[in-house]
Amino acid sequence: MAKKGKRSRRKAVQSKKPVVPAAKAEEPRPMLAATSAASKVSAPAKVDLAQEYHYVLADLRKIAIIALAMFIVLFILAFILR
Repeated sequence: MAKKGKRSRRKAVQSKKPVVPAAKAEEPRPMLAATSAASKVSAPAKVDLAQEYHYVLADLRKIAIIALAMFIVLFILAFILR
């Protein structure tokens, strides 16, 4: 499949922009509201990466075994085909 050009990507991004309502006179927000909203946002929860990515080590092991087997086959074929 052909790679998308810059123009098609730009058009796709432009078409996804949300429709902005007509300009309204915004009421000034008090500083207290801004600080309280910021205090509500908490730090991201601690994530156990070993639990989240337990399958990665198994996949890497499989890749290493397959690569080793392919190198052995190449090595053997190099001697046979000489």
